[in-house]
Amino acid sequence: MFTWAFFIAAGFAFLDWASTWKGWKKRLYVAKPATMIFLILWTIQVTAWRGDMMWFGLALVFSLIGDVALMLNPRYFMAGVGAFFLAHIAYLIGFNQTPIPFTLGVFLSAGLVIIAAIRVFQLIKPGVMKVPRGKRFLAAVTGYGATLSLMLFSALITLFKADWSLLPGVLAAIGGTLFFSSDTILAYDRFVRKLKHGQSYVHLTYHLAQGCIVSGAILHFLRIII
Repeated sequence: MFTWAFFIAAGFAFLDWASTWKGWKKRLYVAKPATMIFLILWTIQVTAWRGDMMWFGLALVFSLIGDVALMLNPRYFMAGVGAFFLAHIAYLIGFNQTPIPFTLGVFLSAGLVIIAAIRVFQLIKPGVMKVPRGKRFLAAVTGYGATLSLMLFSALITLFKADWSLLPGVLAAIGGTLFFSSDTILAYDRFVRKLKHGQSYVHLTYHLAQGCIVSGAILHFLRIII
């Protein structure tokens, strides 16, 4: 399952984390996109993006586009948000190839996600409203946050779907939670208060999130085709 592309991606991820911590901008410009490029290559090597894996592969591609946009001039921030919005849509489709079961665990997951999403919205709203065209920007951020929350919910409920075995479900749930955490830290750092090494924590949780989600998806895919 783990090919050379996976280990190269992991190496670039470590370089990215070190670069954000130390402020090595030139290395960061290489390490951040390279991590996603080799993650994409890994998924192609293992699954060839057959079946449902196409959606997870597309999510990585949109994430790569978002990464590049966010590294550029701040004027491209909304372009980056739009790319990640499409990435979450792709993850949503990938996770929801089978109906949602109506179980206690699913309802509890929904409640936890709603509470977390509302709390984050309340926390960042005052800061968002201070940016130029605050109301329009808030609408965009709200739409993105809703999609992110749905992705988190979809990842969590793989734990309760009959077609997902335990390990892939656990990895997907951890990955979704880390992605939500990464974007929460990013929003807090941007709109509420600057955090010391905030970007380091954003990148760390983000790469671990992507790795866990696609690892869970690959294990799920391999289980289905075997």
